[in-house]
Amino acid sequence: MLKVIRESAGLTQERFAERLSVDITTVQGWESGRRPLMATSTGTYLGLRHSLLCLGAQPRLLLQLDTALEADRFIGYVLSANPGDATADDHPLATWVITRPFTDLVAWPFTKTAPSAVAAVAKGIGRRGPAGAGPSLLPDERAHFFDRLKTAAESADVESVKGLLLRRQAHYVAGFDDGGDTADWLASMQRAEERRTGKTVGDWTPSWAVIRSGAHSLARIGDREGLQHFIRTRLANDVCEVANLNYWAYWLGEVSEPQVSDMFMVELSPDDWRGTHLGRHLTSKLDSANPYVDVVVHTLWALFMLRPFRS
Repeated sequence: MLKVIRESAGLTQERFAERLSVDITTVQGWESGRRPLMATSTGTYLGLRHSLLCLGAQPRLLLQLDTALEADRFIGYVLSANPGDATADDHPLATWVITRPFTDLVAWPFTKTAPSAVAAVAKGIGRRGPAGAGPSLLPDERAHFFDRLKTAAESADVESVKGLLLRRQAHYVAGFDDGGDTADWLASMQRAEERRTGKTVGDWTPSWAVIRSGAHSLARIGDREGLQHFIRTRLANDVCEVANLNYWAYWLGEVSEPQVSDMFMVELSPDDWRGTHLGRHLTSKLDSANPYVDVVVHTLWALFMLRPFRS
């Protein structure tokens, strides 16, 4: 992320190091990960951000840099955690509801798909010589990361709100693995959650959120039937419809306050967010090739039923 920001401002590593009054090896270490940026002092980091702003970096990209540090911290936590820590209460996925910008940055090393804001900027950057297309992990690190996430999802405490948040989010992020057995694992986890919740299809519970994320993960890998089944059986009343809308609003940034549990889906009033951005986003995703198009259509309908679209 730092490399994209530097290049978008038209700076070479040499020029950037000169403006920061640091050795070029420091900049190279930050960008390669050999010298983690989050290991610097708060003062150094704030000075770096201020310098980037003065050098012409886009403010919205600097916000992405902050989120990239969160993503680095999360990936580092998962890679370094002991097996017995898989369900610890301080697990990053048990302490807050992750956002779309955060998830896009976490997924980048695995899917090789740059976040939209990054991709738009990177297209206009002329590169000299070989350069990596994005962040990456070694194969054994990648396998270890997903193994730990799957363990966390399987072992989470399903009797607590925090445990179900961990289960849902670990399940969802593990879905970015394109390994041969992940599709079967996702389907197995979804079936297990469906069995565990029984016939309470009309009720909202934290388990409802787990099933929602599972259905989206399955759709991403090509199984759209799971998402269609979720729409038919789990969006059966106004409470669940509003919960779905509230989550979309949070995911897309219309709800700006960080949330620490999935309870916000039913505790938040839809009047607390406008819906303009949500409506435009959903409309832009009305594409039959979109794996989520079924829920996009349904959610757009629910938004129109809740209130008229606001321009």
